This record gives sequence, C-alpha cells and structure tokens, in this order.
Amino acid sequence: MCAEQNGSTGAMPPVKHPVPLRGRPDALAYVAVAYVAAALLPLVPQLALASPLIRFCPAAQVRTYPLESLREIQGLLLQNVAIINPDRSALRVDAITVALLHAGAVQEQRFLSTQEIAGIARRSQQLGESGAMALISFQFCGQELLEPGERPAGQTLAQHEALLVMQQVFALNAPADTLRVHVTGDVDGKPVEVSGDLPIRSDLSKITYRFPLRGVWYAGVGPTFHTGHRWVLPEEFAFDIARLGKGGLTHAGNGTRFSDYYAYGSPVYAAAAGRVIVAHDGEQEDPKAMRQPAETQEMYVKRLQAEQETRLKTGLGGIAGNYLMLDHGNGEYSLYAHLKPSSVLVRVGQSVRESEPLGRLGSSGNSTEPHLHFQLCDRPAPLQCAGIPIAFKQIEIPWADLPRPLQSGDVLIAR
Repeated sequence: MCAEQNGSTGAMPPVKHPVPLRGRPDALAYVAVAYVAAALLPLVPQLALASPLIRFCPAAQVRTYPLESLREIQGLLLQNVAIINPDRSALRVDAITVALLHAGAVQEQRFLSTQEIAGIARRSQQLGESGAMALISFQFCGQELLEPGERPAGQTLAQHEALLVMQQVFALNAPADTLRVHVTGDVDGKPVEVSGDLPIRSDLSKITYRFPLRGVWYAGVGPTFHTGHRWVLPEEFAFDIARLGKGGLTHAGNGTRFSDYYAYGSPVYAAAAGRVIVAHDGEQEDPKAMRQPAETQEMYVKRLQAEQETRLKTGLGGIAGNYLMLDHGNGEYSLYAHLKPSSVLVRVGQSVRESEPLGRLGSSGNSTEPHLHFQLCDRPAPLQCAGIPIAFKQIEIPWADLPRPLQSGDVLIAR
C-alpha cells in the first residue's frame, strides 16, 4: 500500500444561512433558528479543505546502485511521485523541491524551476490523455500510485487529478537515508504546502547469488542509466546476458538463425536455493523479432517498438516468453526469462538447490536475440514488482579496478 502524506490548506469561508420562504407557517421559528445559528457560528470549527496528497511508486523505498565503486558514488532514480488533489477546489502546483537527507540533514536538493514544472505537467497530461498508463501499469505500481477515479493531469489540478513527476536522477557523493519531496501551491488564493518522505536504501540483496550461467559472459544490459533496464521499475537492476565470440559479436554468420548465437542453448542454473513458484513453457521463438541483415539500427528500433506494444497486449508470456520464478525467502524473487522452448526442467512447488539446472537459454518472448534476462524483485510477479540490486558471488570482472557490483557492458567470468 502507498503511504499518503498531506499538508495544511487553511479553512473554508463560512457557509451562508438560507433565507426563509415568505408565507410559511414556521417562518418566524425558521428565522429564530437562523439567528441562533449565526450567534453560535464563531464557536463552531470551520471546515478545512482536504490537503493535497503525495504518493510514491515504489512506495516502500528507493534503491541506489553504484555509479563508481572506488569513489563510493551511488546512482539514484526516483521513479514516480504523484501530487494528488482530493478536494473540489482547484490546486495549482507552483514549486517542487526534491531533497536527499542523512540523519535529518540535507545533503543535496533540487529545486524544479517554473519551466521544468511546466514540462513535467505537459508530460503528465499527455500520459493521462494517451491511455498508455493502463498498458504499462507495471511502471506505475498498478493502482497503488493512482487509485480508481484518479487521473494524471497538468499543473492545475481539479478534484482527483494528479501531477506525475517521473524519473528524477541523482548522483550521491555522500550517504543519504531519506528522500523528501516538498510541494507548494495555491488553492483559491491561499498558499498550501505538503511534504512526503521515502526511505533510501544503498545495500544490495540480502542473499548473495551465484551467477546463473557458467563461463565467460557479456552483461550487455544492466542497471546503468545508458541502458533500458534502469528506467523500467520491475527490471531496474536486471541483466540481459549474452556471449561474445569472433569479432566481438554475439553471433556467427548473419545472425538470422538462433543457432548462429554463441549463447543459444546454454544451461541456466538456479542462482540460489529456493522454491519454484512459476514455470511457464510453450512459448515459441520468433526469428523475425531479431534484426534483419538489411535493417539499419534506426529501422530496427522503430519496428521493435511497434512489436513491443503488441506483445504487451498479449500478456506476460508475450514479454517474458518461457520463464521461471523462484522464491528465495527474505522477500526476494528471481526471474529467468526468454528460455528455449521445451527446455524447462522444474515444476511449480519444487525446491531447488543453488546451481541446479533449470532450463536452457533461448529467445522466446520479447527478445531481440538469444540471451538470458535475469532479475530480482520484491514480489512474486515479474511485472508487478520493484527491482532489487543483486549481490553476486564467484564472478570475476577482468577489466575492473577492484571487485565491485556488475555493470552494463562488463565482460565477466562466472565459476
């Protein structure tokens, strides 16, 4: 559930008393009651406006990942903040501040300018009008960020409208334990303020996991900001893993056949002991999903985006393909996606040991080429969850200055 935090807006003006109708038998009594009520009015508390709300997605915490381990610099991505107006009077958002605190002291803060807020409001309104929020509801925590009846809007919010502030990036040079969003605005000419806090966590997973493949591998996509995973809530700290070969490519020949790829069919292993909670097989691989020899990168990306929207509408199998999900306890769940058809070796309810074979690497689902998508998240649902940074063991990163968490683009040796 999302914690809601609100502020003070002052009081509404006094309600006018009704004028009695002429000729009514009880007119004098009605007038008497009105005068008595008017006399007692100063003793009755005035009704206050409902304060604006702030909700976060994810709601439990925001997690960092190392940008540069030697200098202890962390990268933080605040995925979503919703500023919601629950009242009938319009709320205009005038200023937003995002601050990072440690032990109550501000370490860093960002003031969003009027121009920046206008851009945020434009994107928020476009999101509400496009209907895209329903298609990618996993990016907004389902109905936890916006409840039924609430909708994204611009800078001036009618009742049940929300201004969505999305994907604010920070580089932390010092420890921080709290992220605070402070909003000031105007309701009927009266200033309003509201703040909301979110814990910051800079640790990795509670369990240390063994890499789910063996040998030399290429972590082509990971938790850094220049690759797509970091911007998608469930897979914020996920890896897409392939194998490099001759010429530094992931495939031989022209790469139009799955068998051209050096990774294809490799055994996939359990990264830690756990229990199988999902085992989905039967999805086919589509060679047309891969880049064709005559396609430029721009042409391919454009086609890929159109196909991804179609796959999203088909459900989880269209995205993850053949996949497994394991429950490791401690609120940590691992996902192994895009497996080769008919290669899944385990069943739901089965307990597995660390390094037990699970299936084979393939290219089913929303896959651009044979690879393993591996992630940890905090719920037993591959899309309706928040990612967890992974602590790996028994890996070596030959080009690293010192042992450190795995980054996008690393070549690694897994033992």
